[in-house]
Amino acid sequence: MNKIFLFIVLLVNLSFSQNDYATIFIARPKVFTIASQDVKIVINTKEVCNLSNGSALEYKVFNTGQLKIEGSCNAMNYNGSTVLNVQKNKVYYINLKARWPRLEGFDFEISDESVMKKIQSKNLIKLTDIGVLNAVVVEKSDTDWTYDKLIEHWKKNGISDIEGIYERVSSQVEYKLGVIKENNEYKIIYLAGARGSGWKEGDIKATLRKTAQFGIFKSNWYMLNKAYNKDVNVFFEAASMRTMSEAGDNSQDQYLKMYPTYDNDVNSSPVNTNATNWKSSGTGFFIDKKGYLATNYHVIKNATTIEIVYDGKPYKAKIAISDEQNDLAILKIDDSSFVPLQTLSYNFKSESSDVGTSVFALGYPMTQIMGEEIKFTDGKISSKSGYKGEISTYQISVPIQPGNSGGPLFDNDGNLVGITSSGLDNRLADNVNYAIKTKYLNLLIEEINEKIELPKTVLSKTTLLTEKIKSLSKYVVFIKVK
Repeated sequence: MNKIFLFIVLLVNLSFSQNDYATIFIARPKVFTIASQDVKIVINTKEVCNLSNGSALEYKVFNTGQLKIEGSCNAMNYNGSTVLNVQKNKVYYINLKARWPRLEGFDFEISDESVMKKIQSKNLIKLTDIGVLNAVVVEKSDTDWTYDKLIEHWKKNGISDIEGIYERVSSQVEYKLGVIKENNEYKIIYLAGARGSGWKEGDIKATLRKTAQFGIFKSNWYMLNKAYNKDVNVFFEAASMRTMSEAGDNSQDQYLKMYPTYDNDVNSSPVNTNATNWKSSGTGFFIDKKGYLATNYHVIKNATTIEIVYDGKPYKAKIAISDEQNDLAILKIDDSSFVPLQTLSYNFKSESSDVGTSVFALGYPMTQIMGEEIKFTDGKISSKSGYKGEISTYQISVPIQPGNSGGPLFDNDGNLVGITSSGLDNRLADNVNYAIKTKYLNLLIEEINEKIELPKTVLSKTTLLTEKIKSLSKYVVFIKVK
């Protein structure tokens, strides 16, 4: 029994001793006498400190990875360097050791804790790569929110627009943050990723200040060392959050929304009833004059309210039929004010198009930032199969952004050849995107009870592409979903 208890105690102590930083000790012992002058220590091109004989540096590194450590003694023209691949919760010891003969300078020798035994505490310099840490130990966090309490809260009360759990896309400080809406104001709550820096789960990472455009916020942001920064702007774009500094250093951080996932059944929050407070948006296009439209299934999944904006006017719409497997949906305008179209001048092409075919997309990407004006992007069909060889999609080089989903993909003759759907993460490959072949949309259309008159207008090859774009843009709509 005592052994079991001891094991539990050790396990608990181990779990609480974990830190989100590495510690590097660099010691210059008194026997290091090749020069009386200080040795300047530089880490990743940043001048950190000067070490005199008998002194040492304790350096906490939150931005782990590869570090280049250099030392120089200019008076004697001595230099030395080493490279470390540091990991979180690891401790590294480096000893400045004179070479022989002494005139050849010194080495950074990887050592152990014994190098620190003769270093007096008054000669130990303590620094970090994030500036001065808050020396005040706060036992209680700013709020009572934890990861589990946030999840429980959203499951009980519903979740609205940008609320959720976000994780930083980084190989360095891997923050986990929660965005919560309280009293019609947004807060960003620290949940994990910076242990050892003074942050506690439930601390306020930022408060967001509203602007004229939903999804774009000014913020009162607290840095890793808890320094206050009012010059950070925060952008929310289709399951991601991006922060950008106004300081002129072009620094940005990207966060992915990890909760709720796309297949999670968390309901929209009851407070999300404002007509302007839409959960998501996408693109669609007319496939019939009577008001039938095509889009992606993921655009309208779990929708309770669908609104399409056509010719500057909003109309209510409903789901006529959907195909989750192929990510397709057909909507029908369900609004007494809608007047059927007089013309629908493009050609619905069901046959496959060849690799190398020039194509273009029309849609409404990232409207929170780029505005609600239709956007044109072009490229080519790169492959007749999609992700992992999927035969229902094309791989295309047409740039696709969040909000383009569900939009039409035309060839330069004005033939509809696909429906834009998704893209591969740019960290894996540049400009790799996908479009669902019209053949699969046609199969879904055939399942509708009402007869659909697909457009069959072949545009003149002599018509300028700019004129074709103007004509085809009239049939593309902006979709908003609650």
